[in-house]
Amino acid sequence: QGLGVLFGLICGLAEAPLSPIQVLYSNLICAITLGFVCAIEPAEEGIMTMPPRRIGKRLIGRYLFLRIAIGTLALVGCVVGSVFWAQALGYTQKQMRAQAFNTLDFGAIAVTLSARFAYNSSFDSRIFRGNPYCWYSVAVVSVLQVALTYIPGLNTAVFSMSGMAGPQWGIVALFAVVMFCVMEGEKAVRRKLKMQGKDTDDNEPFIFDADGAAEETDGPLVPKGTSHLNLAELTK
Repeated sequence: QGLGVLFGLICGLAEAPLSPIQVLYSNLICAITLGFVCAIEPAEEGIMTMPPRRIGKRLIGRYLFLRIAIGTLALVGCVVGSVFWAQALGYTQKQMRAQAFNTLDFGAIAVTLSARFAYNSSFDSRIFRGNPYCWYSVAVVSVLQVALTYIPGLNTAVFSMSGMAGPQWGIVALFAVVMFCVMEGEKAVRRKLKMQGKDTDDNEPFIFDADGAAEETDGPLVPKGTSHLNLAELTK
């Protein structure tokens, strides 16, 4: 959201493409709905064929960082691009803000649908199965977006936007599809690199990794500070 505002102004927009309340709302709704979906997503098919996580492996590896960067730049480009498109069609400033607002949140939905599977393609019927809460969240976000866009007073006085025209929803849908295809393209490239033997899972040590060597202990493997406990050895 912040980058969308920044790059919109850098690219020559007279006003920020998103108002502060739109930025705060998008952060909130995406965290408690779309973020929740990712937290309860069932294990992906084939996960047990992957090696266990390496000790000392950083949380965000090189390829995951690259995926985040691609998704961020693509979404920012879609948001800013949609505003310029709406501007070229002669829409008002408040309609352009509504354009950016809906492009942002529906683009986030597209990213979430792709992110349900780390390696497997989402261009599959599996996207409709396994996690019904995903589609509940998509429905909640979609209904709220439409409501906030058209409820009189709420849209203009609070969110600094106005109702969108029909063609603007076509722009929103188009950029949502673009976002989905971009994220799926990244996964396709990563799958191909993995088949070629590249370390797409970041299993090999890297310069920023912690030392994965385990500490040698003479006694039982218990947390520090628990030596006062009466430990009993289990024997057959």
